[in-house]
Amino acid sequence: MRYRPYSAVALGAACLLASALCVAQVQDVALKAAFIYNFALFTTWPQEASEPDRFKVCAPRSSPMWDSLLKLNGKLVEGKAWTLTDVVEEGPGQCRIIVLSGPPLPFDTDTASGALIVDDGTAEAPSSAVITLVKEATLIRFDVDTGKAARRGLTFSSKLLRLARSVS
Repeated sequence: MRYRPYSAVALGAACLLASALCVAQVQDVALKAAFIYNFALFTTWPQEASEPDRFKVCAPRSSPMWDSLLKLNGKLVEGKAWTLTDVVEEGPGQCRIIVLSGPPLPFDTDTASGALIVDDGTAEAPSSAVITLVKEATLIRFDVDTGKAARRGLTFSSKLLRLARSVS
C-alpha cells in the first residue's frame, strides 16, 4: 500500500474538524445551563410550600445537559442551594425548574404547578415550555411564553424579557 500524503492531510483535517465540533457541543450545553441558572435568578415563583434549603432543578439524567447542570449544584437561588435531581426517577414534585430534553417525560408537566418548564431545544415532543432555548447560527437565544408563565404563577424580570428573542 502506498502512502499518500494528501490522504494523511485530509484525515488530519477531519480529526480537527470533529474535535472542534465536539468542543462546540460541550460549550453549547454549558452555555444553555448558564442560561437556565440565570432564568432562575430573574424569575419570581408563587409563594407555595417548597423545600426550605433546596432549589430543586429537575432534568432527565440522559440529557446532554446533565453534567453542566450538575456543576451548578450548591449555587444559591433565592437563598437556597441549587440541587439537580433526575426527573424521570423522582417525578416533578417540588421542582422549581424542569428541563425538557430528548424523549418525552413519563408524566404530564402540567402536574408540576409553579415550575418553570424550559425546553433545551432538543425536546422531541410538542413543548409545554414557558421558555424555549433556540440555537441561531452560533448564538443561543430564547423565547418566552408569558401566558404559560402566568398560568403557572410565574413572573419574569423585565431585564430577562428584554433579552428574549421573542415574548408572547
